[in-house]
Amino acid sequence: MGSVYGNSILNISAAAAADSTQGCFKERLGLIFWPCPTVLFGRECYLFRYPMNREEMWGVPGDAEWDVSNVLARRAWVLQEQILSRRSIIFSKDLLIWRCPTLSTNEKYPLGIPHAPNVWLDSHRFLQCVVHGITSLIPKESMVDIYTCWYRIVEEFTSRNLTYEEDRLPAIAGIAKKFGRAVNDSYHAGLWRHDMIIGLLWRAARDAGTCTTRSARVPSWSWASINGGVTYSPLLMGGAYTARIHMSPLVDILDVSDPTTSEDHPNRVKLGQSLSLSGVIWEVTRVENEESRLALVDNGLPVAHSIRDFFSDFRGFNRPDREFLVCLPACVDHGWHPGIQESGELRKALWRRSLETGIDEYEQFNVIYCWILEAIEGNQGTYSRVGLCRLGYHKTIEVSKMALFGERRSITII
Repeated sequence: MGSVYGNSILNISAAAAADSTQGCFKERLGLIFWPCPTVLFGRECYLFRYPMNREEMWGVPGDAEWDVSNVLARRAWVLQEQILSRRSIIFSKDLLIWRCPTLSTNEKYPLGIPHAPNVWLDSHRFLQCVVHGITSLIPKESMVDIYTCWYRIVEEFTSRNLTYEEDRLPAIAGIAKKFGRAVNDSYHAGLWRHDMIIGLLWRAARDAGTCTTRSARVPSWSWASINGGVTYSPLLMGGAYTARIHMSPLVDILDVSDPTTSEDHPNRVKLGQSLSLSGVIWEVTRVENEESRLALVDNGLPVAHSIRDFFSDFRGFNRPDREFLVCLPACVDHGWHPGIQESGELRKALWRRSLETGIDEYEQFNVIYCWILEAIEGNQGTYSRVGLCRLGYHKTIEVSKMALFGERRSITII
């Protein structure tokens, strides 16, 4: 798909068609959307009927996933067509839409949508620039992050429909192949080696009602292992922005056991993939008086207060037979401090200094993210992932010290 759509001159989408038996054209009242040129007070301008608030506020051309009439926008496979095609004409229910890396527009705004966001605010256009090497349109601002654009696309992709769940990785493989070339990184079951810690911090979307099982062919640490939507929010800041959190790792990624995904077959996932990490592990105990019903224990003593938020990867996790759980601290999210405009690096420096002094007036804004793992019976030191959690905004520095300077263990997640 990367070769076909990536090398096409123009992609035509019958976005309002219910299936392949229908075409591009629908009956509609076009006058509602066409601009009417006129002269007011000696100036040429355009008048419109029924202005669309989403266009006015966000620069949306009218092909977004919120449009329930756009059947294609709900299909996972089609995302590759939308991203990899350099130019697209979309026949939607009401509008004829044009999209390319430099412009999003429609009949209502033939010269471009007013207030249209910069390319780095539009995940589709931003990723188009990345995979096609259009560097002149990619902003040089430090807050713009290419990997974060990938996570935005993963969120959108996993919210779409797949007929066969085993297509979870194949349906995004064309984008992954071109993205990997652009960032010069190796691809492992939906994650990137150079940004592995952030990539591992996905969680099942709260509205992912179908997320009940795991794929037997995808490792538990991959977002592709569950059959529902995933999210990286609030790790990715600013809504549609391609900025990222400012974080300090508490774990070391040692190795990914699978060979680098083949360039010709980036969708193939081999059985037995594993991830080796080094970090401090705490036991997890079940408690009834906490909202998450889970708490951390170190040598029989409680750690911090408890797990503040626990996000299970799939429904049915809280079965009685799931007993031996551990928590592996992953990173500290330094967040945005009210009244402090310093760069992310300076905020990280404030946190590092607090590790020495034990005093951090911004401690409450530092959030520790952890993975909840389940031991694999008969394989010592081997676990599978069952969820993601955040520790409460209490004793962050104390917990950070324990995670950084405590007894570290090497474990394997499959």
